[in-house]
Amino acid sequence: MNFAKPGLAVGLAVSNQANNNNPSYPAMSEIEQRLKEVTELISLPEIYLKLRRLMDDPHSDIYDFAEVIGLDPNLSIRVLKVVNSAYFGFPEPIESISRAVNMIGIAQLHNMVLGISAISSLKLPNDILPLDTFWRASLFSGVLARLLGEQMKLAKSEQLFIAGLLHEIGHLVLYSKFPLQAIAAQKTACDQGKQIHEAEMQIMGCHYGDIGAMLMANWNLPGRLQTLTRNQPAPANATELEVETRLMHLAHACAQVGAKEKREAADTPFDAEIQSLTGLSQEELENSLDEARSISADMERVILA
Repeated sequence: MNFAKPGLAVGLAVSNQANNNNPSYPAMSEIEQRLKEVTELISLPEIYLKLRRLMDDPHSDIYDFAEVIGLDPNLSIRVLKVVNSAYFGFPEPIESISRAVNMIGIAQLHNMVLGISAISSLKLPNDILPLDTFWRASLFSGVLARLLGEQMKLAKSEQLFIAGLLHEIGHLVLYSKFPLQAIAAQKTACDQGKQIHEAEMQIMGCHYGDIGAMLMANWNLPGRLQTLTRNQPAPANATELEVETRLMHLAHACAQVGAKEKREAADTPFDAEIQSLTGLSQEELENSLDEARSISADMERVILA
């Protein structure tokens, strides 16, 4: 799968001269090259790649998928724990991988294994944000996006979970490999009242959505995920998947406020425009937020343990 990144290339070109005049940061061409090198070095586990090959095989069946998952005992345990969590809410325990695949379907199995694999592959140490805090917010974003997508009856709403879980992975690359620029962007956002993606564009010529989409492209993940990740920071720029992108932006905003047990009304980011987008009442939105907190807390014990 080829990845075209016009937004990244244009941004780099526009800010190249300004950044070259600042000796504190690498030249934009150097940043672009280092980003390319970094994202190419981060790979998903072989067990996930085997699963992807099965998905491309028209002759594969449920038992083939169960056999591949069974090759990794730790992954098998995590899959069964997720299937038996509040996320799915099955009335009776699911005790075998083959039954789990039969109950949730291959698409959701793929999303689950992708999420678990991505978390294990992106344990990039950094001094800016603890990984557990990062993944907790990402998990909450995914759960909330999926719940709202289901309430809105969006097609493929189950994909919003993995989109929410992975939508900020570009920040992990920045925090780990470009800490000076990441900190400078945060300071710029605070001092100038900018959103973080705007400050990152000013400092680096690209933002975390661009970098996340680049990494997803290297992983050959679906174009839909790449599009949502790239456009989520600035949903007004989306020319496709507009509703899903704005919904992802909303879930991200809620996660930034914090997945707290109780929130003051003033903290609620559900303004009139968002309510109009979702078609849900304030009460329905708040109920979704409460449910997302409960489900994501349950999922944390399984996925982030």
